[in-house]
Amino acid sequence: MFEIAGILIGSIIVFFIISIVLCVWVYRDAEARGKNSALWLIIVLIAGLLGLIIWLIVRPKEKIAKPK
Repeated sequence: MFEIAGILIGSIIVFFIISIVLCVWVYRDAEARGKNSALWLIIVLIAGLLGLIIWLIVRPKEKIAKPK
């Protein structure tokens, strides 16, 4: 019984960590490409994997060069 609960809690923690990493990556990638990074962060938070897939489809190909 406790093994199942441990596996469930561990799975939830891993899913949460992966979600946070994906949100941070999408935020930084959108920012680097000149898109509204906060909007894309919210979309990925709400839609999860579907939001990530949508971002990968609609994101611009080139990053914006930062001035030195």
